[in-house]
Amino acid sequence: MKEVAVVLFGVGGVGSALLRQIVNGRSAIATRNQIQFNIVAVTDRQTMLWEPTGLSDAQLLDAVAAKTQGLPVDPDYRGERPSTRVRPSEIELVQQVTDAGLGPAIFVDVTAAEGMEPALLLALNLGHSVVLANKKPLAGPWETAVPFYNHPRLRHESTVGGGQPVIATLRYLLDVNDPIYQIEGQLSGTLGFICTQLDAGVPLSQAIAEAKAKGYTEPDPREDLGGQDVMRKVMILGRMAGWPLEASDIEVESLYTPDLANLTVPQFLQAASQLDEAMAERVAEAHANGQVLRYVAELSEGSGTVGLKPIPANSPLANMKYISFRTGHYSDEPLLIGGKGAGVEMTAAGVLGDMIGLVRES
Repeated sequence: MKEVAVVLFGVGGVGSALLRQIVNGRSAIATRNQIQFNIVAVTDRQTMLWEPTGLSDAQLLDAVAAKTQGLPVDPDYRGERPSTRVRPSEIELVQQVTDAGLGPAIFVDVTAAEGMEPALLLALNLGHSVVLANKKPLAGPWETAVPFYNHPRLRHESTVGGGQPVIATLRYLLDVNDPIYQIEGQLSGTLGFICTQLDAGVPLSQAIAEAKAKGYTEPDPREDLGGQDVMRKVMILGRMAGWPLEASDIEVESLYTPDLANLTVPQFLQAASQLDEAMAERVAEAHANGQVLRYVAELSEGSGTVGLKPIPANSPLANMKYISFRTGHYSDEPLLIGGKGAGVEMTAAGVLGDMIGLVRES
């Protein structure tokens, strides 16, 4: 049985789902892969659980329950007298794990935090492995992102497509020297839901409110509506394909106007009705042509667009979250990956699959 130390940055929706899957799947992972993951550290923004021999399953599930209630992972911070312990920085924690002599560990980043690059790079340089669901280290300026591409001890399946094997498929195409000519896809389940609501005649502002109420959007829906998350996903694929893209190489259409950018979330939700008329006209025009509007990313030869695109209403792609690759071998018909590919459970499963893959290959 191979025992592997694991450090988890982030215990939000994906992090909590990952901890549940590790705890509930220990027997299956051990039987199938001869692996035992020892979670030695779990961090949130302010606190940390640390046990060099591995946190117990009871401690891990307690941390999940606490985060569900909006509490910190460290129980000493939940009382009337907060602990005086100070959580080490990410860089300090990498060094702490290394100094503890736990062997090559896996550092898992399921946050949406910026500035994680130095700690992740240090982990790799010290011989550890890294698994990312956080897109930002891969989608920052090319100069800082380049060390994370094609690294043998870094995996990031869940940065694009959730649980769909998008990254694995692209890696396969690159491994067999199949040149990538074009990448296209609907990469946001949130925007897919909003577009189908528009098909049914729901005003944009109401569709946004419904998506937020169902928990489909970020706390601030503009994070989804601005298209930046979709842009990061397609940029990651393009960079893997060999194009050293910057954000300025991809034209992004925002579904809200600049004058709504600085409002509070409640103010934005109220003011979003001013977007309804123009969007209804675009929807009507598409319907008149037998089409529907979908939020699509397209990339080829190092530049691309992200935004609303009319596509035939009877196309299978109208109601599918998908990625397609047009390549040397798939030139007449693109290679298509489609399906649900969204949700914290599927995203966490993609992270766990990366962890297992790294240990298998080590």
